[in-house]
Amino acid sequence: METGLDTTNTKKKITEKSWYVPVVVFLSAYLMYVIAVLPILIKRGMPFFYYGDYNVQQIPFYIVAHRAVRSGQFFWNWNIDLGGTMFGDFAFYLWGSPFFWLTTLFPESAIPFMMPFLMALKYAVSATCAYLYIRKYVHKYTYAMIGGYLYAFSGFNACNIVFNHFTDAVAFFPLFLLAFDNLMNVPARKDGKFNLAGKPFVLFALMTTFMSVINYYFFFGQVVFLVLYFLIRYVDLEDKETVAVRFGRAFAAGVVGVLLAGFFLMQAFVGVQGNTRLDNYINGYDMLVYPSEKLIFDIVKSLSMLPDIIGKGTLFYTGTVKNASLAAYIPLFGISGVIAYFLQNKKKKNWQKILITVCAVIAVVPVFNAAFSMFNSSYYARWFYMPILIMCLMTAEAAERGKSIHMKRGAVAAVLMFLFFVVVYLLPSKNDKGDIVFFNMTENVSIFTKDLLWSSILSFMLLMTVFAIPKRFKVEKNLLEEKKIRLRISLRDHIVLGIVIISCVISTYVPIVNGSSIISDKGKEKWQNQMLFNKVTVDQSTFCRGEVDSTSTNYDMVWGIPSIHCFLSTVPSEIFDFLDGTAGITRTVETNIPVNRAGIRSILSARYYMENAQVSKDRIFNNGEGTEGYSFRDNQDGFDVFENANYIPIGFAYDYYITEDEWGDLDPADYDYELARVLILSSEDALKYADALGMEEIKSEELSEGSLTYSRFTDECKKRAQTACTSFTTDTYGFSAKTANLAEGRLLFFSVPATEGFSCKVDGQDTDIVKADYGLMAIPVPAGVHDIRVTYTPEGFKTGLIMSIAGAALLVIYSVYTLKNIKKND
Repeated sequence: METGLDTTNTKKKITEKSWYVPVVVFLSAYLMYVIAVLPILIKRGMPFFYYGDYNVQQIPFYIVAHRAVRSGQFFWNWNIDLGGTMFGDFAFYLWGSPFFWLTTLFPESAIPFMMPFLMALKYAVSATCAYLYIRKYVHKYTYAMIGGYLYAFSGFNACNIVFNHFTDAVAFFPLFLLAFDNLMNVPARKDGKFNLAGKPFVLFALMTTFMSVINYYFFFGQVVFLVLYFLIRYVDLEDKETVAVRFGRAFAAGVVGVLLAGFFLMQAFVGVQGNTRLDNYINGYDMLVYPSEKLIFDIVKSLSMLPDIIGKGTLFYTGTVKNASLAAYIPLFGISGVIAYFLQNKKKKNWQKILITVCAVIAVVPVFNAAFSMFNSSYYARWFYMPILIMCLMTAEAAERGKSIHMKRGAVAAVLMFLFFVVVYLLPSKNDKGDIVFFNMTENVSIFTKDLLWSSILSFMLLMTVFAIPKRFKVEKNLLEEKKIRLRISLRDHIVLGIVIISCVISTYVPIVNGSSIISDKGKEKWQNQMLFNKVTVDQSTFCRGEVDSTSTNYDMVWGIPSIHCFLSTVPSEIFDFLDGTAGITRTVETNIPVNRAGIRSILSARYYMENAQVSKDRIFNNGEGTEGYSFRDNQDGFDVFENANYIPIGFAYDYYITEDEWGDLDPADYDYELARVLILSSEDALKYADALGMEEIKSEELSEGSLTYSRFTDECKKRAQTACTSFTTDTYGFSAKTANLAEGRLLFFSVPATEGFSCKVDGQDTDIVKADYGLMAIPVPAGVHDIRVTYTPEGFKTGLIMSIAGAALLVIYSVYTLKNIKKND
């Protein structure tokens, strides 16, 4: 059985007989992550508890999506903000993740308990895929394993445990790069004829499909990186034909792959198009210079020591990097292997050296860095995992040479870089009183001191590995001299592998401890009991929405209560438009309506407010400072439940309207009550529908002269409630409603995003859907009682389906044609 390669034959690589090694890498990496998280599980119990987005996004999203799949709700979901599509809302997070779909085989109650073991699975896939990529470049399987472990357990992955879904794209990226390499290495011609790429073409197309479906945001960055990779590694100006063939193959396979993924991508794209976060492009001085000179030092720090965790930076921390995923630390080695590789290949032109140098330049130039995030103005380092893979490759190659002078110099340089940041931490500074103090250069001191301690230990382990472990042990030398063995993998190789494994566990354990310890055991207990094991139950016999306070964000999502408070970035753009235009509220990642806005709550059919009596320190509703019209109902699961006396059931009629131009002259915060009296329409829709139905127009001057009092506001809410639909039934394809007996024809307002894809029938007759209040629905109906059916056909469904069929057809045709050529040549 093959266990390695003779070190005397430097040209020979790991052979395919080493089939069992990837299995060992997979199982060991899985176990390594479990070991890293195990102390937390033992100390704090199950389910695993972290902090931040992990608790209030990742787990709720998994539960809601799991529930949707198990109940057949594949299209519109009514429990996400004001409503949204599963593709649009969750494609960025989990809808294309094979790891998520694996959870659908298990009951919903198992999901919180599965999460750490699901992450272990992602780490195992990461390590295995990286091993498969790196094994082409090293001679001993142990160093291919080392490279795989370093990639999976890098600081980038550890930092992003809070963003559970990031690891999905990271895990499979090495396979994507490997498929690209295989395509590039197919000769342009064979026997003087143009050579079809065959299997490598098909595999790269399929990998393109797979990676684009896993996460479209990361896929965009991967395409940018592949372009750089191609230009640096495969462009040879002296052989233009080969370059043209290579580019043509990659481009064609990429197009076929994207076409094949069209059914998924088109629905995901239309779900987020118009999202305000996509419109924030980098510009001006921000393209050339980062807002703080600290950022460059922070980038270097991320290479030199254990990573900060998301939202809790330490040394050189600025708000710019709060959610940037700035982490690039390679366990044990840090930057030492990369430095050693540069020294070993000082006189050679080398694609790894050029690529890492280019990546370093990109990292420090804002506009280049932003290219990986579609030129978004927010700073993100979420592409770092790609150069990290190359750095792990370089480290594996450098370390394989053993106790080389270059590796020693690299280790010393890496340790000195780390010590620089220790010195910075020790520098004197002034406190708020102007006094000179020490140990005051960092935020989140407890996190930094843990990082400092363990980084010191890892630095010591590096020096011992490079300087203390002999190249050959005495027993090995004797056996070699006596020619009793032909040594392939030395004892040193096994020891280094063992040290790397220990270092990887440490490098993951420390960020897990840092994140998990932010919230106390009592906080964890309340979180799991209040969100997962119990739930607030309210009357939902008629459609209504609830709302939780800021201490319990997305809890109601798990409980199955539609909510007007939602922490999710990728909701329909119409929700952004509605909040901005109607209420003057700028939404970024969360719908969170100010507590003093009674009017907007009423028209959104908000009926309940759940205030966490066990956690919230500022219980404004309990103190009588909550939204007007809400009164205490009962206490459940530690939550005080308040009910809105001004609740208006969904699907109600207005007598008055105001145009967007007129409403734009007002400050929405001052006219919140008026939302219960006037419907906001575009001038065109007002002329076409409201005037035709006999609705009266109100001008901005009239509102300015006498805005509604609270008493008159409550009267308006009662009037609207009297016109509300007598029934409203939702499903994943839209909703059905029966109107009240209307004395006159009116526009019925439904607080549902008026996205493309909705169509309406009133009594079986096609009826227009009007965009009201800048982004929600209004439906014109005549006097009397009527049946309304609004059907959702996902925008992009048909186009995406056609794209996928076309992509599949092209791939099949290409495969058949290739097979015929192979048989013909045989």
